[in-house]
Formats: sequence, structure tokens, C-alpha cells
Amino acid sequence: MRVQAPFGFVTGCHAGDKLMVQATLASMRHYCPHVPICLVVDGDLYVSDLEREYDLIVLRVLELPSKQMRSLIGGNGRAKLAAIWEGPFEFYVWLDSDAIVWGDFTPQIRTDVDFQVFWSEISIPADATEIPPWLPHFYFDPQKLRRFDADFDWRGKAYFSSGAFACRRNVIGFDEWTTVESWGRETPGLFGNFYEQPILNYFVHSMAERGEMNVTMSNLQHIGGHHGLDELKQDCAGSKWRFPKQIRRPRVAHFCGRKPFMFDRKAYSHPFTIARLEHHRRDRGELGAWLAMLKEEAPVIGTKVQRRLSNLIAGSR
Repeated sequence: MRVQAPFGFVTGCHAGDKLMVQATLASMRHYCPHVPICLVVDGDLYVSDLEREYDLIVLRVLELPSKQMRSLIGGNGRAKLAAIWEGPFEFYVWLDSDAIVWGDFTPQIRTDVDFQVFWSEISIPADATEIPPWLPHFYFDPQKLRRFDADFDWRGKAYFSSGAFACRRNVIGFDEWTTVESWGRETPGLFGNFYEQPILNYFVHSMAERGEMNVTMSNLQHIGGHHGLDELKQDCAGSKWRFPKQIRRPRVAHFCGRKPFMFDRKAYSHPFTIARLEHHRRDRGELGAWLAMLKEEAPVIGTKVQRRLSNLIAGSR
């Protein structure tokens, strides 16, 4: 796909998460109404309704020009990589479909760099002597990586969730990426089983270390399990089920882990529910929006009830 704008938002979806990405798109359009949006679609999914509603540029994985590229990123959770090599923006912000724009943070986006990590904490001290167990689990095993990149220092880095970041198009070459993918096939356990996240972190930090990529860090991704929920709750106070007019600290609210379904009592979902309602209000009104939400979550509720009944029956035997 040719470049169509210098800057934009990109998100993606497959058949299983269309109800989620609707909220992502609604939040983008609400807080940043003039920023163009690209939707990466993995699979033969109907999205013409979203395309019309949000004036989207649709990039389908099935239509990528390279068979090797389609094979690499189709049907396996790596669809966001399409934006690096075939996306319509020179520089873009990526959001997973379980993330929403929470206030206009675009003034904080650094288009003068190659990659902006949406994290501000150094994960491992520069003088660390032991590898924390979470590093091989979520990212990579430094000991196994040494075989392929003996000079890379895994310490003193900000390891980030790839659910939100800002990136320059083609900052990582397709051939370079496929080479590193082959390392993982050669060496089981080299990379964690988290789609593109381990390899993306390796590229960003290793290229920055070699001076091949200009990288900056910003505190722009809020994950409730790490940052807590107090800020989000304060923002929502008094707004009821509408987007707050004032956001104290504009950023991305990323609901990774437990998905933010309205009827899941163990998941904090208020901001995400607001975004879902905003999407449905656009053509259904207030009551219709709530009914649409109930319809979307009915299969989820049914699955949970069925699972609990199965557990009760099994426990009574």
C-alpha cells in the first residue's frame, strides 16, 4: 500500500475481536477526530460498516503483495506487522483492539524519532547479574540469544507491551525480521510465545544499542495491572457512561490480560465500556447502545454459565 498521510493511527482485528476494535475506533475518533485511521484486517471479515462509520483505510492481510509476508503474519496474531511494511502512514501509533485512546496524547508523539516506546521504566538494572524469569517468558532468553547476537546487552532496557507504541514505516526491514524469526525456529525457547512482542522488543533495543534506530521512551501506556486503577477511576468520576471531557493525563488505556467485558466482575471495564457505548450510540441511540452491548456479551455470558454448570456437575460425581 502506498503512503497516504505523514501520520495516523493503526489498529487491527480478526473475526473474534471486532466487538473490541469498535471501541478502539470510537475512542480514536472522539479524542482525535482529525487523525486518519488504518484498520488492519486479518482474515475474510466484513468491516465495510466500520469503514464507512470511521472513514477508515482498510489494509487486509490477505491482500498483501508478498506471499511470504502473508504467511508470516496471517492468522497468528502478528497482523500489526503489516503496518510496518505496507501501512499507509510514514509514522503511526499502533493500538491493539483491547486498548483505547484516553485523551488526546498526540502532542506527545515524537515523529522526529524512529520508534517511541510507550513505557518509561527501566525494567532491569544496568548492573543486573541474574536474568529475571519473566524475561524469557514474555520476551527472550538472553543466554540463547547470545548464539546469534553476542554483543547485545539485555540489561538497562525498558521492555514494553507491544499493544501500544509509535513507529516509523519500514524502520525494521522485512528480510531482517524473517532472519530473526528463523532464529526462533532453530532454537526452541529463544523467544516467548507472545506473537511479535519478543522479536519487536529485541529489534528496538538491539538496533538502538548499535545506533541504527533512534528510540525514545514516554509514559503513554496505562496498564491497570501495573499502574493501578485510581487514575482511570478519577477520570471517569462524574462522567457516568460518557467519555470524560477532561483527562488528567492523556495516554493509551490498555486492557490486556482479562478482557474488559461489562459483565466480568473481575475485570475493570468502565473506560472500555464507555468506548463501546460511544460506538453503538452513533447509529442506535442510548437504549439501542445498551441493547447492542447486551447482545454482544450474551455468548460470553452463556459460555461462563455453561462452564460453571459443567464444573458443578463434575464436582458432584
